[in-house]
Amino acid sequence: MRICLIAPVPPFRGGIAKYCYSLAQELEKRHDLLLLSYSRQYPELLYGRKSQLDPAYDSQKIDSEFKQLSYDIDSASIFSWLETSRKIADFNPNLVILPWWVAYWAPMYAYLLSSFKKKNINVVFLCINIFEHEDNIIKKLVTTFVLKKVNSIIVHSEQEKNSAIKINPKAEVRKHLLPLFEYEPVPAAKQEQTTLQMLFFGFVRPYKGLDVLLKAICILKDRNISLKIVGEFWNDKDEHLKIMDEYGISGKVEIIDRYVSDQEMIRYFTESDVVVLPYKKSITSGVIATAYGFNKPVLATNVGGFYEVILENVTGKIVQPDDPKSLADGIEWFLSNRLVDFAENIAEFTAEKMSWKSLVDVVEEFDIKSEGRTDEG
Repeated sequence: MRICLIAPVPPFRGGIAKYCYSLAQELEKRHDLLLLSYSRQYPELLYGRKSQLDPAYDSQKIDSEFKQLSYDIDSASIFSWLETSRKIADFNPNLVILPWWVAYWAPMYAYLLSSFKKKNINVVFLCINIFEHEDNIIKKLVTTFVLKKVNSIIVHSEQEKNSAIKINPKAEVRKHLLPLFEYEPVPAAKQEQTTLQMLFFGFVRPYKGLDVLLKAICILKDRNISLKIVGEFWNDKDEHLKIMDEYGISGKVEIIDRYVSDQEMIRYFTESDVVVLPYKKSITSGVIATAYGFNKPVLATNVGGFYEVILENVTGKIVQPDDPKSLADGIEWFLSNRLVDFAENIAEFTAEKMSWKSLVDVVEEFDIKSEGRTDEG
């Protein structure tokens, strides 16, 4: 099959780029792939004036993995959209895959969908998230407008599936759990380790509930636990430092307030005993998929589709959101259950339900003869 994937891939930073890269690698194995990435993914102002690129990636290595890869799309230029549409038409794909995760993509995607409809080009909308974690009414309306224009949608949770069907009852919507992110682990330092080492990983934003986790640690400050916070604070860092100082837990918490390379990330996950997601709201999370890639159990709150990817007391534990006592009880459970074979449990669960191969299988299941029709909504 001839497939075009429009997506950010490394050296762009972040979980979305890693997701799209892993998907592209599987597509490249099985299909004639045209991979179109970005010269500019976001305008500087929208990305908090932080670098969008990871200099640690070997761009030449990535280029060598794909027969047809370009970094030419400027998301903020309509002239670039026109050129992208022309390039895709020349490729004459059976299918175009459009990943969706933030409302920013609405103008470019709306143009491309209209162009694809005129050219009878088939489209699968791959919703990493339907609605943003930090949403508002305008973003919801924009997202609804775009999703009504597609017939084929893939989501990563039952909640998202229901949302997609509600927005566009005419669409064919299929669910596949967020696939595993796998990395080559580094050997952990051999030492007698009695401390339960917890990891909070990723950008620090209000909806992720780091403040709740710090209060839970305060409840357990006499227990043998430690926490590494690895990720950039977009705001409110002082408020979190204040909590640590007020409750006297600074000695149990280490903050790495910056973007870390894959090599550093691998070390932090390898050294951890449990990955904690104290989120106040969410739908899915690449952090869970990454933790499982290292065979690490997850302590997370009962939000979004987390219950679908965390088997209670088997691959991790689920607690109530925005509740320091419930989170502290979850940490206590891990302290008391250090001998559970989480690695074996995780390997068994993910092999069946969280592979990139099975995600591409879902893409292939769409009847391509019926795709490409879009409703004006």
